[in-house]
Amino acid sequence: AVAAGDWLLVDPTAVRWPRRGSVVVFREPDGGTLAVKRVAAGPGDRVAFAQGYLELAEDEAWLLSDATAETTRAAGFGEPVDSRQYGPVPVELLVGRAWFRYSPLDRIGRIARLG
Repeated sequence: AVAAGDWLLVDPTAVRWPRRGSVVVFREPDGGTLAVKRVAAGPGDRVAFAQGYLELAEDEAWLLSDATAETTRAAGFGEPVDSRQYGPVPVELLVGRAWFRYSPLDRIGRIARLG
């Protein structure tokens, strides 16, 4: 998992959503803030949302936080903010795929894709 203070190398050449489980950097739809989340579902997938389901368009992904509600509350924040709040994210907001952590020294290494 990515932690506060990690320094990441990001591949900015991505033009479509990476595979499910990949960690991505993107601009949040509700304000443009840079964020780091994991791809939980990609184009064409069906996801549960608001007591129903959504089918993601060919340019959309469903991005979820690795942090749990307990972790974010302990850090003084509310619920994790991700696609459960702002819905599908269009590929035009994708900055790139995070693939390597180069700082801090005790956490250097590739960022694992889950799933």
